[in-house]
Amino acid sequence: MQEFSKHLSRNKVQVPQNHIFKITDIKNIAHQLKLVPLNASVAEIDYSAVLLNMDRLTGIFGDNDPWPDPKMTFQQNLNSLRVHHLEFESEKAFAYSVISIDSKKCFGSVYIDPSEDAAQDCEVYFWLCKSLPVNRKQFAIFLSDWLSSAWKFKSSKIHKYKDADKNKDL
Repeated sequence: MQEFSKHLSRNKVQVPQNHIFKITDIKNIAHQLKLVPLNASVAEIDYSAVLLNMDRLTGIFGDNDPWPDPKMTFQQNLNSLRVHHLEFESEKAFAYSVISIDSKKCFGSVYIDPSEDAAQDCEVYFWLCKSLPVNRKQFAIFLSDWLSSAWKFKSSKIHKYKDADKNKDL
């Protein structure tokens, strides 16, 4: 398992706290969004986004992963965000919320985890709201470029997930 602390120190990487980016949706409309660390400050907008996209989220971490629980409460979500925050602070894993520039709406999340495969610097999972009509492959390319430039990762595995609406890999 790759240790992030060693990579960050060896490559003089400062962990991005907020990253503003533009992405074009399927109607060719540009959206300016930002990645912010998942923590209690985004709890309300994150919880709303998870509830609205529950059908798309089941299985994003693998077929046997129980997240999200269909009966998840706000408090359970808040506790989960606190765990993500502790992992972020200790550099064990990094989770981000994809939010609007004004920080009023959550459009998804990105999870950067250590890889068990020595050939990979990290493994990345992500989900995006159905209300954001962005091509998931385009978002994966953005993530790959960001991981390479900001994080200096040479090899990142970005996991695909099934779109429950269309039952196809994205």
